[in-house]
Amino acid sequence: MLDKLIETCVHRRIAAILAIAIVSAFGVRAYLNTPIEAFPDVTNAQVTVITQNPGYAPEEIERSITVPLERALNGTPRTIQLRSESLFGLSLITLTFDDDADPFTSRMQVAQRMAAAIGDLPQGVVPELAPEATLLGEVYQFRMVRDRHDLYQQRGELQWTVTRVLKAVPGVADVVCFGGYLKEVHVRAYPDRLRAHGLSLTELSEALAKTNVNVGGGFLRHGDQELTVRGIGYITSVEDIRRTVLKARDSTPVTVGDVAEIVQSNTPRRGAVGYNEQKEAVEGFVLMRRGENPSRVLEGVHAKVAELNEKILPKGMRI
Repeated sequence: MLDKLIETCVHRRIAAILAIAIVSAFGVRAYLNTPIEAFPDVTNAQVTVITQNPGYAPEEIERSITVPLERALNGTPRTIQLRSESLFGLSLITLTFDDDADPFTSRMQVAQRMAAAIGDLPQGVVPELAPEATLLGEVYQFRMVRDRHDLYQQRGELQWTVTRVLKAVPGVADVVCFGGYLKEVHVRAYPDRLRAHGLSLTELSEALAKTNVNVGGGFLRHGDQELTVRGIGYITSVEDIRRTVLKARDSTPVTVGDVAEIVQSNTPRRGAVGYNEQKEAVEGFVLMRRGENPSRVLEGVHAKVAELNEKILPKGMRI
């Protein structure tokens, strides 16, 4: 057998060289595309359902959210384990699938069953699928630095700009933000003023929700032209909130500013981020999608970070 192989290679040298070159080319290509991981991901194929209902105790979360979702998700094809956690204001349900189950199909099946269970959940509660990442998917950690911006501006750029750009990198599942202050506008109602004007807190909340909307009015014909009709109602400033009309009393409008104080504040924080001697810092984590090549993902992340620093972020702010 060996003699025959040697004889064939000697008499057909060009064919043998071409075959070796082709095999070598495939070998080099496979080597260059081989994922390199410091800690190979050997976790099970999992899909996590996250549901939030702020302010509710674990007992209410378990009864009104976790149990209905468990009933709907129980029996999902290829599932080998289902477990849940009910925390303060948060429900987590994790489904573990067979190792050879297709991740996309598994997520689609969970999403379909999850949608069917929304009718059994409290009003306004919508479950979501967690990103397709694992605990070993944190491939990039970064910090926002600035020389003229406050923590509100830093967190705003991270939340609405940096996150959006980095999620566009192929293989990135999610970008998690920490630190700083996520800006909000708080309307602090005075109970005595509401009572004096015959208003309730529910009426105040409904008025704010209804005023922050744009509406369409079709179009008007004007000769050979059509003029689009729009009603502009989006809130663009604190003054817009202050001028929102709640009711008319003796032909005099009662506005939000008459019964409440409007202040700039932030989303309630459950912690903070520090860096060396800095008490406050803003940072983020890039989570890689399960099964992706870390080297390729990091190349894309580094390119996007350079683009953010050079062209997108405000002057004086960098990653």
